[in-house]
Order: sequence, then structure tokens, then C-alpha cells
Amino acid sequence: MHGGKALVKIFERAAVDYIFSSPGTEWPPVWEAFAEAKQRGDSRIGFINCRHEALAVAMASGYTKITGKPQAVLLHATAGPLNAAMYLRAAYQERVPMVVCCGETAAFGEESRLPDPGNQWIHDLTDIGGPAELLRRCVKWSERVTSSSILVQSVERAIQIAVEPPAGPVLLGVPFECMLDEVALPDETRPNRVARPSDLNEKAIQEAADLLLRAERPVLVTEHAGRDASAVHPLVELCESLAIPVMESFRPAFLNFPRNHPLYLAYDPRRVEAADLVLIADAVTPWYPISKGPKADAKVVFIGDEYPYSRLPFWGYKVDLALIAPPAATLARLLSRIKASEGFIGQRSIYEERSRRIREDHDKQAAALKQGAAEHKNDVPVDPRWLCQALDESIPANAVIVEETTVHRTLIQTMITRTEPMSYLARVTGGLGVSLGYGLGAKLAMKDRPVFVLIGDGGFHYNPVPSCLGLAQEYKLPITVVVFNNQRYLSMERGLLRYYPEGASKQTGIHFGGPILPNPDYRHFAEVYGGYGVRVTDPKDIPSAVAQSLEHNRAGRLAIIDVVLSDYLPRQ
Repeated sequence: MHGGKALVKIFERAAVDYIFSSPGTEWPPVWEAFAEAKQRGDSRIGFINCRHEALAVAMASGYTKITGKPQAVLLHATAGPLNAAMYLRAAYQERVPMVVCCGETAAFGEESRLPDPGNQWIHDLTDIGGPAELLRRCVKWSERVTSSSILVQSVERAIQIAVEPPAGPVLLGVPFECMLDEVALPDETRPNRVARPSDLNEKAIQEAADLLLRAERPVLVTEHAGRDASAVHPLVELCESLAIPVMESFRPAFLNFPRNHPLYLAYDPRRVEAADLVLIADAVTPWYPISKGPKADAKVVFIGDEYPYSRLPFWGYKVDLALIAPPAATLARLLSRIKASEGFIGQRSIYEERSRRIREDHDKQAAALKQGAAEHKNDVPVDPRWLCQALDESIPANAVIVEETTVHRTLIQTMITRTEPMSYLARVTGGLGVSLGYGLGAKLAMKDRPVFVLIGDGGFHYNPVPSCLGLAQEYKLPITVVVFNNQRYLSMERGLLRYYPEGASKQTGIHFGGPILPNPDYRHFAEVYGGYGVRVTDPKDIPSAVAQSLEHNRAGRLAIIDVVLSDYLPRQ
């Protein structure tokens, strides 16, 4: 069969659900393979025709985060991955597996037995080293197929590398000639089964259990434990058993712990400094700066499937014991060992008292947040605290929140409570522009659940908005986008005034890099793509805007709620 058909079949065998593509002229063999499949009624794998490379990668990432299943992406030549570089870097930092294939040429029209790929490959579509060389630092692994005779093995190996811990995106340059050429695809007679060894022997588990049982002031810090949905419930049970308070540090990208749970607290570095044991559950920055962590005699235990974060140029945290394995399995073994311990049974009253104190702190924090919001419920422009409170009361409990804000991130995290795994997704990296793609990927994975993308007006401009909204309309993936519209890049203004509190910017009110003016009327984006748009300036209109958006979503239409906010700056 020709290489394009083989490529589709390889992805089918790997249980890939969709090929997300922002394609170019090198992919007709794949399109023909899909047409043949549709002609015979074969729908084992879907093709999502994205309108921007960034959308293709972000949507594949969002889908994989929800399902845990790696997907495939096809991009055009070197221009495609260059356009998607920031999104590939995000997937790399977030450990999201996917296989990205990019077009190349191997013969530049000199292979007479195959159709001519066209002179554009000499003129403007290729670079020295190809896409694999250009994007090497943005992905986990990158390489190029050098011959059609190794196409099948190369793609199969790329899939294996993508999922090998720590997982991540891989990039494979595929020459157009390999797509056109005839290749052999052997019968699937020997599936790959990999048994990965673990260092978590009984001694290590017992040591961790003993440290937890002896701790008088433990605290758990997490950011990404919820990447694996099956880790959330054993994490909750462990913390409930030992009355361990839970905090999420710098940028939680998942629902790691129910945020209305009595053991859940807002992040406070003082609690880390006072702890005699810090349990880190897959947190890249459990405290900052590194020099201001727990006291020297405090114990630090790390749980995660990667250590010490080799993707990062610097990670200087020291731990007493690192348990490196899938966190769900580690937590289950740790919990079982603790519950069987005599020390656990004999300290029930201590845990109950500790749990009571933590619950008091939790209730005080929650009450203070609600009180602060209520005090500003009538403010015009809308106060961000009241917006979050109103959204918490209006958004359905089964909705998925996709967050991409900067200054409002902590408010959203603590006030719009989510309780179930995969009910909250956020970006990890510093790059803006991913949330609409993440939201569409989440909606594709969970079509029966509402998806709300909460995005700053600055972040909105970095997303490929027309491509995302067009895809939502084309594939009937209705999401609701809530724009936190404060007419500025408030984080940039905050930095300016922090470093120059008495400077010319403060004196004149001229904040270069801050304003987004004239202020767009974002609701009209929805109308262009057959959706519902509303601009909210009165805080009383928030619930009705959400209700109307949900009605339109149920009818298959996207929605945009543009909320004009005050410039209130939450305490970070």
C-alpha cells in the first residue's frame, strides 16, 4: 500500500482516535486513505481538519489530557511546526504524549519513478536539517524518516517514545516521497507489551509511611498529580487518613484535589516553612525561592513519575526520599501500608484534632473569599471577585473549566470550585494562546459535558481565535468562552509599578505595554461563527448570560460572554 494509507493504519493499530491536522500539499496520500475508508464505511479513526497549526497541537493536547490516550498531528513542512512551536513546547513541559508528523522532501523532484512534489520544495518549504532539527528543543524527541523502507518502523517507534515516561510530544519529518511510495505493512502479529521496572520496593514504601506517621506538622503541596485522574481519589484518602492539609502551588494544571474539601487551603508559604514534613505530589515549584523552603530539619518526600525534571534547565530542590513511579500506584501502596500500621490506629485522636484545625482554616478562607466578593457584588465595572463568585453559582457542577488568565488565576482556582478529576485544565508554561484549543479538545473528548473557557482579554488575542471558533462551528463542538476583560495586560502593569513605584509611569499614568485600546467588543466574534455573544457590564446580568450560553450550547452553538472588569488586582 502507499505510505499515506500505511500511516493511517499504523495510527489505527495504536488506538489513536483522531488525526488532528493543519495540512499542506504533502498530505494527499493521507486524504485519499481517509476517503477510501469513508467509502467503505470505516470510521475507526477520525480526521479533524484544523485551521491553524497551533489549534491542531493544542486540541490534541486537550483531548489527550482528558482521555489519557495519545493522538496524532499532521503539519505542513517546516512552516507548520514553526507556527506550532510554542504549543509543542507546552505539551513537552506538560508531559502530553503525541506524535507530530511534518512534511519534507527527500529527492526534490529527482526521483523519476514517483510523482514530482513540485518546485516549491526547493523554493520555500525546506530548511537545513528539516523540521526535526528546527524543533528539537521544543519536543521530547525528533527525527526524520530517511527512506520509505523504514517508514512503518519509524512511526511505530515514535509512538512508543511518546508514551515512554516521562511522556511528551515527538516530531517526525516524513518525506512526501515516502507518502507516495509503496511500503509493506506487516500483519499485526506481535503487539508491543512493555513491563517497566520500579524501584519502589517495600523498604522505600515503609520508610515513607514511617515519615508520614511521625510527622506532627505535615503539609502536601501539589501541582500536577491530577494529570492521572486515578491518582486523585487515593490522594484524597491519604490526606483524610492522616489529616494532611493540601495546597496547590504556582500553577496547577489539573484538578489535583477537590477545592471545596475541608483539607484544601489556599497556598501559604508560611505553612511550608513551619512544616516538619513536606509531601510533594508532582509539584515543579513546591515553594519559591528554593532557598526559602522548610526548615533544615524538616523531611521532604517526593511522589511523581519524573525526577528531577530533566526537561528544565534548573531544579534545585532537595528531597529526603523520592518515590518515582506512577503516583496513583505509589499512593495506593502508601495508603495500604499506613492503614495497616499500629501507629496509625493509635493516633486517631491526634488526626481528628488536626483535621478539625485545618477545617477551621479552610472555612475561614472560604468565608473571607465570599465576603470579599459580596462586598463588591454591585460594582460597575464588574469586580473580578464577584465574577468568580457568580460563575461558581451559575456554571453547572459537571462543567469542565479551562483556565487561561494571569492575574485572576488564583481567584478562579479557589472560588470556582471543581471537585472531580479532569474538571479543571490550565496551562503550565508561560506562553499564552492555548486555552481555546484545550477547550475544544476537552469538548471533543466529553461531548456530553459543558466546557467553559475562562480567558483574559490579553490571552484571547494570543489564541488563533478565528480558527478555533470556525472549528467549533464546523465540528459542532459548542463551548462557552468567558472573557475576563479588564482592557489591559494587568500583569505587565503590576510588574512595571512594582519595580518603579515612584517612577514616571506611576506619576503620569502612562503604562507602556499595558492597555488594550480601543477595547474590542468580543461578543461579535461569536456572531461571525453562528454563536451567541453577550457583553456584560452589570454584575446582575452574569447568571442570565451563563444560562443563555448553556441554552445555545445545547442547541449546538458556541457562546462568548465578554465581561467588562474593573482593574482590581488580586493579592498574589
